[in-house]
Amino acid sequence: MKKITQLDAVRGLAVLLVLLHNTNLYRPWHLGFISDNGWMGVDLFFALSGFLITGILLDTKQSVGYLKNFYARRCLRIWPLYFSALLFMFVIVPVLRPSEAAAIFSSRSSPWWAYPVFLQNFLVSIPTMATGLLGVTWSLAVEEQFYLCWPLVVRFCTESQLRKVTLAVICLSPALRLYLSQHGVNIYSNTFCRLDGLMAGALLALVVRSASFSPSKFISLAWIVFLVSAPLALVIEAFDARWIGFSVIVAASISFIYLALFSTQRWLRAILTNPLLVYTGTISYGIYLLEKIPLDAAKTFHLDRHPLLALPITTAATYAIAALSWKFLEQPFLRLKRYFEVKTVHTAPAGEQLANAA
Repeated sequence: MKKITQLDAVRGLAVLLVLLHNTNLYRPWHLGFISDNGWMGVDLFFALSGFLITGILLDTKQSVGYLKNFYARRCLRIWPLYFSALLFMFVIVPVLRPSEAAAIFSSRSSPWWAYPVFLQNFLVSIPTMATGLLGVTWSLAVEEQFYLCWPLVVRFCTESQLRKVTLAVICLSPALRLYLSQHGVNIYSNTFCRLDGLMAGALLALVVRSASFSPSKFISLAWIVFLVSAPLALVIEAFDARWIGFSVIVAASISFIYLALFSTQRWLRAILTNPLLVYTGTISYGIYLLEKIPLDAAKTFHLDRHPLLALPITTAATYAIAALSWKFLEQPFLRLKRYFEVKTVHTAPAGEQLANAA
């Protein structure tokens, strides 16, 4: 797939929402309402990931080295920064600040070995409450578990079967979440409770690759779905009904991705091609994973007592750390992807459609 600029902007919007959510420094800036609901940016990440990953898998499923190349490229994208972050938390911080070791290895972040094997979202009691940057890694565990299984499903199923699988998961997810929530399961970080976002993205990847697909046919519907589901998600969240709220957020997310790809509205295109927003999306992985470091440092130096000062400092520091990570850690590993290139096999006019979107 060609790089599509506006999807980087979608990533940028998603990570900014999460950044707003994961700190309490924004109250004096009158951003509390957005901050309270910024966790929904993670669902936008899931839908976008499902769309992009499924697209890659569909375009390469007949190629030699299909699984090897996919897994190698995913590891080169995710692992370097992720395991560097774990090294920082479990080795460097305890050595430099022994007083912090007890918090890092406390019950709220245990067992520590769940993080290297991407099982923290199941084995840690409340993974979002884990110490420091460990608290955001649950979503990476969800995605890694998805990456482990979904390529095999795509490889051995026809597109018709894949559509049925995605629709079944999307339709059954609310009922599963309702049942599990009534039995004390944390549905927020449970992979089986967050699959509908990934599957909605996968379904969109299938739709845009169908021979009869016409982007303009669904533009009006996408606007209606987005304008109804986005505010409805906020209302449902106010009533703490996440078992169905997640589904509504997925609808808003996937319709927004569709509009980002195919809408011709100039104002929307202007937003989604804004250089700062696009760059934010480019370094979004580093922003997402490392944002807790400046925030914790601000608390150490008591800057949280002065949020009007702390906000620009921590935001700038987060961008700086993420930019350094992108340039000196992530990009060098990403260049190794050239050893795992495959020739894509398009069975539908999706390549041209998405190229036009770009």
